[in-house]
Amino acid sequence: MRTGVSLRTESSMTGSVAERLIAGMRQPVRPGALKLRNFVQGRPQARKLMAEVSSIEALVAKGMDPLHAAYTNAQNYLSVFSEVASGLRELGSFTAAVEKATEDYAPAWPPMSPVSVSFFTCWALLDLPVSKAGETICSCATEIGRAFDVSADFTAVLEAMGESAMGIYQHLGWRGGTVGLRDILDDREYRCIVPSGHRGAKGELWYARLFPPLDDGASYHVAFTSPYVLRGSKEADWRAFFERQQQRSLPPLPTSGEKALRRRALLKRGPTTNFWNEFVFLGYHGASNNAIELCGMPDLPATLPHASLARR
Repeated sequence: MRTGVSLRTESSMTGSVAERLIAGMRQPVRPGALKLRNFVQGRPQARKLMAEVSSIEALVAKGMDPLHAAYTNAQNYLSVFSEVASGLRELGSFTAAVEKATEDYAPAWPPMSPVSVSFFTCWALLDLPVSKAGETICSCATEIGRAFDVSADFTAVLEAMGESAMGIYQHLGWRGGTVGLRDILDDREYRCIVPSGHRGAKGELWYARLFPPLDDGASYHVAFTSPYVLRGSKEADWRAFFERQQQRSLPPLPTSGEKALRRRALLKRGPTTNFWNEFVFLGYHGASNNAIELCGMPDLPATLPHASLARR
């Protein structure tokens, strides 16, 4: 989400996973890398894989909002990209982490699992690092797209997704088909469509991921993940949570802007790999067809309804 605070990891690309993948894709002696190159370039050999990525036009024709369709198309692309690349040695640790998390959290929807598919997929593709430099599947796909002449418009969609993070928002009420959401980290307000259909109530706290407009003329964001409604906690509780995390692991902050950046990074990555997956899993309280309710604070086990299931 473009909020004036970038979450991208700056790097010279020297020795990065993306750079190694690009080099491998240019060497036809590596079958897995060649398959990935064919997919990225949309070559006939990859037509079957490309068919799994519904076009924006096809999604809109089915009734999907155009902005939501653009991001859904890109997410589907990233999912296939990840699947094609998963066997490459450069992504070995990533593949192992996703397989283990899939086994632990069985992403679906209650009653099967409170870790929704939309939440888990965004975590795996947009947040989970594939290298110590903080690269992700999304950032690798973006760099590879540039190297192999993927359109600038599509690259911009991937960049917007890669810069996003889950956030905690206060519900400000509905108007004209969009809900107002206020980010508790910086008080910025966003008008959003909610594809899941959840309307909620003014004053609720939502844990959700917003994607921004893709052109200057657009006026709304999209709440891409089905909202997690935070029951029994207030904004002050979450501010206290961020303060506790700050005291435990980070040096003093010189500016409020840096504080917001650090806290947004915490929401994106967490202090441990599965910190936010675990919170959702242990904090589950209830669900409807279009939203899931969570209780408790992620760093206070006694407040979580299913703390007894915590991974040790």
